[in-house]
Amino acid sequence: MEKDGRQDNYTNAYPILKKYNLPATFNITTGYIKGSVDREKFEFPEPMSMDMVRQLYKDPLCEIAGHGNQHLNTMQDIVSGIKELQELLNTDNLYNGSNGFASPGSDLTMDMYNDMKYVLASNHIDYVRISCRYNTFKNLKVFCRRLGRIVKLPWLYKIAYRDALMENAKDGILYSIPVLSSATPNQIEAIIRLAVKEKKACVLMFHSIVAAESIRNTWDFTCEKFEFLCQILSKYQKKDLLEVKTSMGLYLSLSNS
Repeated sequence: MEKDGRQDNYTNAYPILKKYNLPATFNITTGYIKGSVDREKFEFPEPMSMDMVRQLYKDPLCEIAGHGNQHLNTMQDIVSGIKELQELLNTDNLYNGSNGFASPGSDLTMDMYNDMKYVLASNHIDYVRISCRYNTFKNLKVFCRRLGRIVKLPWLYKIAYRDALMENAKDGILYSIPVLSSATPNQIEAIIRLAVKEKKACVLMFHSIVAAESIRNTWDFTCEKFEFLCQILSKYQKKDLLEVKTSMGLYLSLSNS
């Protein structure tokens, strides 16, 4: 899953995904690509062009999903962003007969979601993707998450993020693992192997995919590491150990399980 509509998602991540025939979801903030969001305020790099978004939409491997209009978590901004994408792509359904949404900053709380979920459903928004969850021992897992950025031990990564693995999509909620620049492919493979072992779903959330010399902040992930991870995913998929899906594809699978 790629965030915001950053141009590097199209120029860097997309060709690698195509090379390994891997599906992905691109969450688009419409105000960002149309120029009404202050990129400096949100520390965004260059956005995709509208033509780039259209090209992704035409590719069966890619899902286009909402990420708000002004990168907000209000009901109005969520619905506005979906409607603008529908207009841009000349469709009522962004992917597979419906629409999905990813929370900007993963700041959408369950209370906020419960207040708006019926309105979202009336706008055919089937799922909402937020960040990781902590079922138990939250403080310990947050500590492991932070320590894992320094000490690159795969087992720390598994402890930190295992609660984000899913066996269902209750209330249309998908959880995700934020992949930061500090993460190594071995750490990410550890959580993937755990998901395979426990027969659970895992959503990996990326922001920017850039050359190593272009790293700007903790949300950037290098092209080299991204391709290595895609090789791992492709290998697991060829062995029928997992199936890589878009967020909507995953939601539909979890809903029917």
